[in-house]
Amino acid sequence: MLIVWDMQAAIAGRASNRAAIVPRIAELLVAYRRARLPIVFSQHTMPPEGWENPAQARSMARRGIPGGMGRLAPGSPDWEILAELAPERNELVLPKTSPSFFVGTPLDSMLRYRGIDVLVMTGVSTDGGILGTARHAVNLGFHPLIVEDAVGSMTAEAHAEGLETLRRFCDVEPAAGVVARLPTPPAE
Repeated sequence: MLIVWDMQAAIAGRASNRAAIVPRIAELLVAYRRARLPIVFSQHTMPPEGWENPAQARSMARRGIPGGMGRLAPGSPDWEILAELAPERNELVLPKTSPSFFVGTPLDSMLRYRGIDVLVMTGVSTDGGILGTARHAVNLGFHPLIVEDAVGSMTAEAHAEGLETLRRFCDVEPAAGVVARLPTPPAE
């Protein structure tokens, strides 16, 4: 299953390597759609002012992410997924409020119901939600695979540090390797 993590205007738009990762994610989307494999988009949603998780706010501030990020209110331009990566009707978009895709969402039960155990992860940010979700996934018995040229962070240093940490406990490889192993699309 392909996860497209927080590729929203306010988040992905601030990634230092946005111009490099968006085409890689688009290529993966085409390949997964052609192979008819599941795709899930995360969509970070900030709670109303005063209801934020203070620990998350401190963590984001340490990584140079501005408070509130435009509030990421549903329907706001900052909250929308980038147009060039827009989900199709049959693709799941799950709103979330945590840097782990498993906290406060039905993702765990949905994956188990479908028998999915490998999570191919793309998006922003490598040192934040990608790292947090990958760690949580391992603890739940899933196998995260990070697409190194399809993830990004606010700074090149944060991205490199995130990848270094991820390599310690999960697979990290380029998009070309992931696409090469996808099944042949079913005949029409």
